[in-house]
This record gives sequence, C-alpha cells and structure tokens, in this order.
Amino acid sequence: MAMNPVKSCDSNGFTLVEMMVALFIFAMLSVAGVIMLRSAVDSDEVTAGNLSEMAAMQRFISLMESDLSQALPRTYRNDKGDRMPAFASETSGLEAAFLKFTRGGQSNVNGEARSNLERVEYRLTAGNLERWRYRMTDGGAIDPPALLMSEVGSVQLRFRDKRGQWSGDWQGERLVDLPRAIEIQFDKQGRRYRHQFLVGAGYL
Repeated sequence: MAMNPVKSCDSNGFTLVEMMVALFIFAMLSVAGVIMLRSAVDSDEVTAGNLSEMAAMQRFISLMESDLSQALPRTYRNDKGDRMPAFASETSGLEAAFLKFTRGGQSNVNGEARSNLERVEYRLTAGNLERWRYRMTDGGAIDPPALLMSEVGSVQLRFRDKRGQWSGDWQGERLVDLPRAIEIQFDKQGRRYRHQFLVGAGYL
C-alpha cells in the first residue's frame, strides 16, 4: 500500500503577524532617525546662534576698546557754537548717548580733506546698542548708526577719575578732562555682562 508523503509545515512567505512586527520595527527606527536628525539640526542652530552672539560681543568689545583707548582731551562745538566737554555721558532724553567723546586715529583711505579725529557716540535705542559717528568734529551731520548688538537691557556705567575713585556719573573738573577708565554693565538675554576699558593712551 502506497504511503502519501507528509507535507511540510514550513512556508516560503511571512505571516501577517510577522509583517506587522517588521513594519512596527521599521516605523520605530524611522521615528528615532527623525528625532535624532531634528535634535542635530536644533543643536546646530543653537551652536550657530551662540557663535553669532559671541562674535557680536567680541566685535563690540574690540570696537569700544579701540575707541576709548584713542580718546582725546579735545572739546568740540555743537550746532549752536557752544563749547562742549571732551567726554560726556547722558542718561535721559530720546537721543541720549551714554558715551560721547572724540578719538584720534581715524583712517582716511579715500584721501578726503579732513582730520584724523572722529567724534563718536554710543547709544541704547529700543534694546539696540548703536555706535554713531559725526562727519565733522565740530557740528556737522551724523551718519546712520552702526548696530553693534540687539536685545540689550539697560546700561549702567561707572567712571574712574584721576584720583582712582569710581563714580556712577562723570563730572570732570575741566572741559578737557577724561576719566582714567570706565566700567559698563548690561543685561542681554538673561545674562549679566561687565567690561572695563582704559580711556586714552596718555591717561594711564
């Protein structure tokens, strides 16, 4: 009597359960990949933002250090012809400048008919820390401001006089007097910054 061969229980395909498990694992891997990619992109954006903030801060420090180190005991005349102090700091008014002084060493690459002196102002306008420069030392028009940093809180200053004393406001005995050094403090994005600068190479 012939015997019928026994059929194998193995199959060549996947069962529905196996397919669902495989799809679930693939979906989980895809989600993990997207999360990792998003995290890497976010990290790159944060790093780029931090580097940009650091670069802006360094530019501000370098520029202010250059300006103040070349400050001169030179008075100027305003639009009315009044003689104004060589160094001043204003804390009130719509166009108040927390630093006003004249510096030397202005470059003249175009060979224009002007001196190497430059009258500059530092202002805080609606959270923007700006540098202003006048085309002429006495009177004259003022150029559009250069934005140094944004999102800056209120600025506090201290000035060191020739006796080595620090004060919250600058009152020189003479119109040509300069402070020996200044300290500037401000808030930016929840952090407090403090920097000190020497004023004038000949005032050390």
